Amino acid sequence: MLIISFITTLFSLEIIQTVHLFKGELFVLQFENFYKRSQEDAALLQKSESLVAKNQELICEDRSITIPKEVAVKDFTVKFDDKGGNSSLQKLTIFLPYEKKFITYQLEIGSGKFKKKIS
Repeated sequence: MLIISFITTLFSLEIIQTVHLFKGELFVLQFENFYKRSQEDAALLQKSESLVAKNQELICEDRSITIPKEVAVKDFTVKFDDKGGNSSLQKLTIFLPYEKKFITYQLEIGSGKFKKKIS
């Protein structure tokens, strides 16, 4: 009985760890999607847009998502002009503590593109 209990506990801990990893990676994909959609909206609607991370939320105009506890993000604001470009060499860093992984986005001036570095 003790062995079965131990195996069950070990298995459930692995599942919990996997869920934490999944939530972190899912947020990274959502962030990149928000970034690209914000940029596209600015260009298509020909109006400036802002992508903001503040108070554990990622916000763009009428859309927002909660930043999960499995992710650490410093507050930031990215502003896109009416052509979808930005005027900042800003670095955005997302930390995934369950993976001990940093994902850094180096923004490029004008194009609105970014270079992604994982460490």
